[in-house]
Amino acid sequence: MKDGVDSVKITILADDYAGYGSNLIGQHGFSAFIEVAVKDSVKNILFDTGQYGKPIIFNSKKLGINLANIDYIVLSHRHYDHTGGLLRILKHIRKKVYIVAHSLLFKPNLIKKPYLRDAGMPFKKDVLEKYGAKFVLTKDPLELVEGVLITGEVPRRAEFEKPIETFTLDDSGKLVPDMLMDDISLIINVKNEGLVLVTGCSHAGIVNIVKYAKELTKETSINAIIGGLHLVDASEERIEKTIRGLYEENVKTVHAGHCTGFKAHIMFSRNYKGTYNIIYTGYTTVFTRK
Repeated sequence: MKDGVDSVKITILADDYAGYGSNLIGQHGFSAFIEVAVKDSVKNILFDTGQYGKPIIFNSKKLGINLANIDYIVLSHRHYDHTGGLLRILKHIRKKVYIVAHSLLFKPNLIKKPYLRDAGMPFKKDVLEKYGAKFVLTKDPLELVEGVLITGEVPRRAEFEKPIETFTLDDSGKLVPDMLMDDISLIINVKNEGLVLVTGCSHAGIVNIVKYAKELTKETSINAIIGGLHLVDASEERIEKTIRGLYEENVKTVHAGHCTGFKAHIMFSRNYKGTYNIIYTGYTTVFTRK
């Protein structure tokens, strides 16, 4: 990945935790506002839209962020807590905007316990298009801006990284396991600083995602991971393997929240041989070229 950006600022607009003493609103879900500076221009990416749009609009105003400046909306996967705020945000910004996601975005994702329900995208495609959505749905990697790359579908190679148990319907209408192949991440190459990897839930497995990001970019390390790791229900053995895997893949810093889970936070904080941070609504970090 030869081309890089000059700087990137990432602000968390939605996370399960809002932080002590905060005047912001937390929610079960994830959303990040990403400002990318490259070649004397700034491109703004909204990565995921949380479960509800109104708290994101409220938080953005408190943080001095104008959502009308969004150039792209990237959806990491189709779960409601990452897509549920989309319609309200489109109505708020009142303009046409590219929505970049996997081609399975509108396929049902069914959860059986404690009762059968669809946890996938809560809106129909034509309704979203009515309010300005211009969909780019692909399984393949896609460069949004020079130095900013969507992973596309991530190969599943690490045996210990299994997705959560959900189901979907095949072409014949039969209920089958859903491997959540729509889980994608965002790779940002900051000049002379390395790769910043933004994840939604990491249903593809964070070690798998890191390996694929390095493969796509031909880089040997990851400067930072920011987002959810979906270890909330993971065993200690899996968390230990994840910690070891990220260290072995030369991941320097981890900024994790949303679905990562309390147990994983503790184990990472105690054992990760890099820098580990817990993110929250309003959390901001900046990476600038040296």
